[in-house]
Amino acid sequence: MSVVAWLKAHAPEAVTVAIVALAIVLIELRRAPIHFSPAARERTTAQRAAYPRVMHDSSGATLVIESRPQRIVSQTLGSDEVLFGVCAADQVVGVSERALDEQYSNVADRVRKLSLPQIKNVEDVVELRPDIVFVASYSSAEQVELLRSTGTTVFRLSNFDQIDGIMSNIRAIGYAVGEDRCADDLVAQMKSRLQEIASATAHRSAPRVMEYSTSGYTSGAHTLTDEMFRVVGARNLAAEHGVKGDISVSAEVVALWQPDFIVAGAPHGESDQVLHALMANPAIANSPAGRSGQIIVIDDRFLLCVSQYIVPAIEQLANGLYGRTKAQSSL
Repeated sequence: MSVVAWLKAHAPEAVTVAIVALAIVLIELRRAPIHFSPAARERTTAQRAAYPRVMHDSSGATLVIESRPQRIVSQTLGSDEVLFGVCAADQVVGVSERALDEQYSNVADRVRKLSLPQIKNVEDVVELRPDIVFVASYSSAEQVELLRSTGTTVFRLSNFDQIDGIMSNIRAIGYAVGEDRCADDLVAQMKSRLQEIASATAHRSAPRVMEYSTSGYTSGAHTLTDEMFRVVGARNLAAEHGVKGDISVSAEVVALWQPDFIVAGAPHGESDQVLHALMANPAIANSPAGRSGQIIVIDDRFLLCVSQYIVPAIEQLANGLYGRTKAQSSL
């Protein structure tokens, strides 16, 4: 049983105080060296960015950031990737548990080079003495409140099902950490590439497309996948059949809808395995997509991300539907 679980079971009324005290003790007893980047990327923002800064996060909380954060903790893979993208790598002292997972993380190599610790619990965060912590709307509300009770500034991010939402998160993170210009530049680069893709695919016939994963999930309206399909001028069959959000469907639905293309995600390096698994299903193999070999497998590092790396996913989608498009990402 974890320390937090034990405290909850035996002394619920003292959980907050005990965790804070325990974290302070742990700071002294097992303080680990914190490694910083030996050379930060050249900044596009003046070091003396104006503070204090007042912001509102997705939970409605008002945050007053008194000075430019020097010690940043990220508890989501999306914020890990954004922080590295907005020139703030040398300010990061802790990252999410996913950050080193090369099947899903786009910053695993950089995190490894910096020897950044992965955050697993509240004690890990408090031990690092951060100036600000980035969490997600789906993060544990209890853990967020525990962190705030220690005086830690906690910023909740949301809006992960729209490209505009991702861009807003990038700008918010950049503003919070004093890298406004770098964040604006990254968003401008994303917009430019997306416009190139949209222009290159604007006059093509709209293919009938369905996302279908090896676990049987498809994405309907109000999802990031649906917006990706619309960017490249494709018809999302799940949305057209009234599906909203991500739901599990049987392979018989693929046989019923008869998509021209099937889109699936694959862990990095496992595209062939995913394609083989899909084609082993007769309903998929006998669909128009299966018979014509029009199954597009996109790297999960891009397809599942909620950061600037959604752009390479859209490029892979466009290239799979229409052949090579002009835009090629260097994000």
